[in-house]
Amino acid sequence: MKTITTQKVNCRDCHRCMRSCPLKAIGIENGQARLIEEKCVLCGRCVVECPQGAKQVDSQLSAVTGAIAAGRFVALSLAPSFIASFPEYTPKQLWSRLGSLGFNLVEETAVGAEEVSRHYGRLLAGAEKPVISACCPVVVNVITKYYPDLVDNLAPVASPMLVHAELLKYRHGDDIFTVFAGPCIGKLAESRQPGSRVDAALTFRQLRELLDTAAPNDAAAVQGQPAPGPVRYYPIAGGILKSFTRSEATATDVIAVDGLENCLEVFAALRSGEIAPRFIEALACSGGCINGPASGCAASVPAKRLKVAQFAAAGHRRRNNPPSLDFTRRHVPAPFCEYIPSESQIREVLRQTGKYSKEDEKNCGACGFNSCRDKAIAVCQGLTEIGTCVPYMRSKAESLANFIVQHSLNAIIVVDGKMVVQESNPATEMLLDGQQEIVKGSIFGPVFGGDAVAAAVREGRKITGRRVELPGGTVVSQTVIPVVEHDLAIIVMTDITSQERNARELEHMKLQTVEKATEIINKQMHVAQEIAGLLGETTAETKAALLELVGLLKGRGK
Repeated sequence: MKTITTQKVNCRDCHRCMRSCPLKAIGIENGQARLIEEKCVLCGRCVVECPQGAKQVDSQLSAVTGAIAAGRFVALSLAPSFIASFPEYTPKQLWSRLGSLGFNLVEETAVGAEEVSRHYGRLLAGAEKPVISACCPVVVNVITKYYPDLVDNLAPVASPMLVHAELLKYRHGDDIFTVFAGPCIGKLAESRQPGSRVDAALTFRQLRELLDTAAPNDAAAVQGQPAPGPVRYYPIAGGILKSFTRSEATATDVIAVDGLENCLEVFAALRSGEIAPRFIEALACSGGCINGPASGCAASVPAKRLKVAQFAAAGHRRRNNPPSLDFTRRHVPAPFCEYIPSESQIREVLRQTGKYSKEDEKNCGACGFNSCRDKAIAVCQGLTEIGTCVPYMRSKAESLANFIVQHSLNAIIVVDGKMVVQESNPATEMLLDGQQEIVKGSIFGPVFGGDAVAAAVREGRKITGRRVELPGGTVVSQTVIPVVEHDLAIIVMTDITSQERNARELEHMKLQTVEKATEIINKQMHVAQEIAGLLGETTAETKAALLELVGLLKGRGK
């Protein structure tokens, strides 16, 4: 089951998700974005960044409501950032609202985090190499896919979500239906991993949808085991360290890092041997879990951090008794192996986008890649298309437009609202044949129909087929296209001088034909009248028919 999918009908060729993805786990195919699952670490950045809502997150709401409707005992594990994601509720009010939805027990996931912190403390005491926290599923995905040589540095402990689900089943029986809710999209996939005791996982955004359907009442859900204050710091940067050690983020033997790009930098430094701290607290979201992609709350990170810190400070210091359960977890490398194109293949793609030397490579990043070379490699790998190079496509469009304008047989002139010529093509000079001059900076005056053009620009009105006689006798058909937003007008003038001359010659020929026909008719009438006089017959009908013929000839002439 895919955690994140793309609704193609809503994907509108903006490529914003690809530009925002730190690991370029988004491909472009036929102008639309697609998620590359083997590269994706489920950070959820693409979901947040998509302006059209084309990125959809898997929902297990139906499984949760189905379990409630079936009368099962449903226990909800609330990620510790809940206090920041639902600021409109006090904890008591939230528990009551959740109880009205049918949850039988609601408990903080921080209860599971307490067990994780115990294990981290023991690991840190006997560690012979740097230990990386494994609470964040995105961090685990990054390590297993992109830094497989650091897998042994990951703490061999399950995440607080998995530990808490195990604890709930241990305390209340295997038949209960356990639900996790948090701000993380990566947790949805983690909940489906082999050995997970989580029956369904929701994001806080999805839980809010469920809360909006509940009618408030006093049927509060059962308050589960309370979490100690120190582990409530988990969702903020530096919070994991604070839960099990007195070390601060500024200590020399530990590192607290948040934000995916910062995590990547720290892992690269660890791999190269540049750093070797005893412990690395790593959270993929900037600011920690409080800034998760599905937190469902638009409050600022500092405001959320303050809410968590206040809630943690108000908590008790008493620790819960640890059960005799095994919370170890073995992390397995799953390296992403990608095709590496040859240098000649890369150069060929660069040439196709007009980059023949290093100087041609703008490295603007508009395509979503850090450099033109990275983009060329992605094209070779089938991850993106040539057309995503914005400068190249713009240059291509401009070149095509310029080619059409420069080679058009019609005069094309661009003027501003003051009738000052901004551009003109070679056909303009050929049309005027030295009789007048239309060059950049000159005035498109009344002799060219400038008054009518100015009126069209002011009114935003298009003119088509307007006849204008230029100095020197040239006659043109003038089309004016106003570009109101830029206070410009595009004027297209087609030389119709020869057409009008041909039309006049044809008209003259028709008139001559009519005159000749009239002369012949008159002669024939005279002869007919003489014959009719001799025969004693009237010629009225003959005359009427001949006059009708003349009328028809004149009508066709017109």
